[in-house]
Amino acid sequence: MGAQDAGRQRSRRAAVAALERVGPDGRVVFADVSQDLLDHCRSLADELGVLARCDFVRASADELSLADASVDVVTTRSVLIYLDRAGKERALREFHRVLRPGGRLSIAEPINSFAYPEPAGWLVGYDLREIAELAQKVRDALSPPGERTLIDFDERDLLAWAETAGFDPLLLDYEAKLEPGSWMHGSWERVLNLAGNPLAPTLGEAIERALAPEEADRFEAHLRPLVEANAGRGRMAFAFLRGIKP
Repeated sequence: MGAQDAGRQRSRRAAVAALERVGPDGRVVFADVSQDLLDHCRSLADELGVLARCDFVRASADELSLADASVDVVTTRSVLIYLDRAGKERALREFHRVLRPGGRLSIAEPINSFAYPEPAGWLVGYDLREIAELAQKVRDALSPPGERTLIDFDERDLLAWAETAGFDPLLLDYEAKLEPGSWMHGSWERVLNLAGNPLAPTLGEAIERALAPEEADRFEAHLRPLVEANAGRGRMAFAFLRGIKP
């Protein structure tokens, strides 16, 4: 499953959950910068028979085209990581602006600075120190131009930005995991089509960009048995932030 497919599955779960929570008289506003994702949400709402209770707004999280004090709840997942630090702070101010007094904020963000950068010779949770030079080439190719936004903040920043935006009270839960296995595992063909996020190339694209044919063969010979056995190491963290607009 690629990052886009995972995003579609998350949007489906979020859509169903939101519509259930607001009840038959409530409305849900879907906002995203991606028209493709909004079209997917519209199709999903139509499939569920709830299109009349949904609105679709193409907008960035830090510049929402919604009226002041117009919604009761703002909820997002893995959204702020794609904005720079100033954009993350603006987004929290926007969330505060569009909420009615007493409105609730609920967001979840991966804290990628917990796991990245990986130690030298490691790649997507696998120990490739025997081919460290090749692993580094692929790692460099996997890094999208905007990757810095994915790791330039932590849970303390989220809490500080939300407080500055005016939310009170605030509660942040932090969850970190260290466990056997990597998110990138399965058949070699599947793994070649995986990407860590919508900004990143797939592993197959990175290998093609970074390695000569003979290097790619050597890289595959070392990594393929590991991913097919899921003999990696998972390391991840998430922050769950809730707040109320007074």
